[in-house]
Amino acid sequence: MADIRLATAAKFTVDPPLSHQLAAWNQLQERIAKSDPGAIVEFEGTFRADPPPKPGLLPPLTSADGSIELPGFPYFSQNDDGPEGWRHCQSSSIAMCLRYLKVGGIRDDLDYLRLVERHGDTTSQEAHAAALKELGVRARFSTTMTAGQLLGELKGGRPCAIGVLHHGPYQAPTGGGHYIAVYGATVSAWRVMDPYGELDVLNGGWTTQGGNSGRNQLYSRRGLNPRWLHPGPANGWGWLFS
Repeated sequence: MADIRLATAAKFTVDPPLSHQLAAWNQLQERIAKSDPGAIVEFEGTFRADPPPKPGLLPPLTSADGSIELPGFPYFSQNDDGPEGWRHCQSSSIAMCLRYLKVGGIRDDLDYLRLVERHGDTTSQEAHAAALKELGVRARFSTTMTAGQLLGELKGGRPCAIGVLHHGPYQAPTGGGHYIAVYGATVSAWRVMDPYGELDVLNGGWTTQGGNSGRNQLYSRRGLNPRWLHPGPANGWGWLFS
């Protein structure tokens, strides 16, 4: 007979429990109570104990001119992910956010990518939602973000991964979409980690690609906002971690 771990049984117990599940748990409790009643008391104490505190978010760095920056934000390039790396902007951008937020098990974008691919394709929001749920991360995907909302997230110490249209001039952007991680802002620009390279936010396309060329970029709000907030100021796509 195969071994079963109680943690696995608890995970797959539905709410309310099915009759056979409830019977199994009651049977186990009765047997433990007869053979080792102290074990139940010990279990209750451990189960009800306060969880260990999670590492706190680092406060953002701010300046008198309104600039804000999340300190020590990591950079992952999608271009070193292998032959399919050109498709991994969403995974790499989210992975940067997760690494900054100290999510366990995420050392780089490949750690996160492997998890996403267990649930579907890297371009699928549903696959990402499932992966983030498995990690126990509070996250949500929105198509109604605003510039003010993004600033609020940054002021709260939380980065965002946003989707932008990266082809064509900023006045009339096009494209299948590209994801970047936003970790700060100035009065006229967003502080960005772009996993693919340096985007020409005014004209579209790429100024440079590969390596660390997308690290610590300042993308002007004039050029980036129309690519992100499209077709209007409350139509931004992005992942929030709040």
